[in-house]
Amino acid sequence: MDTSIYSFIMSLVWCSIFILFGTILRRKKGFVLKYGVNFILLIMIVGIVRLFLPIEPQFSVVIVSNSVMPLCQQFLKTEVFQIFGFSANRSDVLIAIWAIGSSVYLAAIIIGIIKITLKTNKIVSADNSQAQRIMNTIVLNSKPKQKYHIIVSEDVNTPMLVGLFTPTILLPSLSLSDEEMRCVLLHEWNHFLHKHLWIKLFFNVLCALLWWNPLVYLIKDDLDYIQEVSCDWLVVNGVGDAERVKYVEATMNVMKQLASPKPQLALSSIGFIATNPEKIVQRCELVLFPPKRFNRLVQSTLGVAILSLVVLSYVFIVQPFSSPPSDAEIISDVEYVSITPENSYLTANGDGTYKLFVNGQLFDTISSVHAESLPYSSLPIKS
Repeated sequence: MDTSIYSFIMSLVWCSIFILFGTILRRKKGFVLKYGVNFILLIMIVGIVRLFLPIEPQFSVVIVSNSVMPLCQQFLKTEVFQIFGFSANRSDVLIAIWAIGSSVYLAAIIIGIIKITLKTNKIVSADNSQAQRIMNTIVLNSKPKQKYHIIVSEDVNTPMLVGLFTPTILLPSLSLSDEEMRCVLLHEWNHFLHKHLWIKLFFNVLCALLWWNPLVYLIKDDLDYIQEVSCDWLVVNGVGDAERVKYVEATMNVMKQLASPKPQLALSSIGFIATNPEKIVQRCELVLFPPKRFNRLVQSTLGVAILSLVVLSYVFIVQPFSSPPSDAEIISDVEYVSITPENSYLTANGDGTYKLFVNGQLFDTISSVHAESLPYSSLPIKS
């Protein structure tokens, strides 16, 4: 199996297709209420996995682009400027912008984690024996038994979980019954048990690496909601209708007491009701009326369809047209020189032509027109 810039481009395209498909389904209220979000999450995960496997299997068929990709390649290989003997083309500039944007985004993620950690440490917690007592019971009945902190303060706008390593549950000053408090705390604790903060961090890093692709932000926007639905189901899994109603009542009671505008959550926190009212209503509907499970036939059909789509994504590789080797690549009638970035490079002559060096030796002089076509366009230009 090989990999190249073209297989990477195909990975980006197919990842975007999977994400777009999952996002469309996520916004179909009827589908979500009928089947839930697990299938949607699976499609998005498949798209992410496809992104990190930019390979070209032996069975891949190359589709030659004679117009679009060669024009794009020529555009990207056009020289923009020279400075201190270094020549930069448009692709170099775009890669630099990509790297700078990702670095800034990653720095913002780190700063955001530090800020919320410092802000959490500064909050003075009020005494709340009810929350502490109920939380101790929840932790004793969970695996693994993890150290935790509870902070109750009027400075907190919604119940939320923070802390990638040591979980901290932040609670506003609420008047809740023991059952309602248990629902809220159990919900937040399931976020920690199922590593939702780490998953959220991973997707934020993905957004940093692909910040220029608007589709990755669709995952980011839907991730909090998917994780909230997941925790709702974890809390009410296996309980009867009466307990489901109590859970919904607890959710609505928290909403009534927190009438202020919902806060914008940091990337390292997950809140109980930090979503818009429409999503809250949908969450309650999913709790009261659990979505149907796909029967085995439908599961098998969907599994085969997704697997087939993944295999299909590796069948075709689009590459630009390149002319056959010129005379400059032929030393004799029987000997062929392989020109690659590993053994060859160009130097500018200053008159629009370039010297071609192969294996450290001057091999030929080529024009600027030849320099813009393969294999010369892939070679480094040295001073």
